[in-house]
Amino acid sequence: MDFIQEGPFLIVERERFVARFPADPSRDLEQLQDQDIYVTVAGGPTYYATVMTLHAIDAALRRWAQTGEAAGGRYFWSTDLVITPRPGITAMIEAIDGLVREGEIAQACQIIPDPMAREIEDG
Repeated sequence: MDFIQEGPFLIVERERFVARFPADPSRDLEQLQDQDIYVTVAGGPTYYATVMTLHAIDAALRRWAQTGEAAGGRYFWSTDLVITPRPGITAMIEAIDGLVREGEIAQACQIIPDPMAREIEDG
């Protein structure tokens, strides 16, 4: 998968959208279990998505059982959560592509201000 580094973001450009996510490009991105992604739809708004695997959710619940968070790991919730069956940025981008292609991203994720527009204003 081709990435563009722009400030703190790695960017993946597709025909229907641009995905931006803060990540260290030296990490093995195909092992990511969870990632926050900003998705700007072509000609449309920017959405925020938290993409996670079931393994990542299970790990959080187990950790919270030890730390006492979320009633001792008795629940998990996240706004704008998209669950993918396998780890890695490729699987995550495929999930986002499906949401955009099927017209479901507006139901799954909330619109936010474009993070790059803010950076330009501050710049």
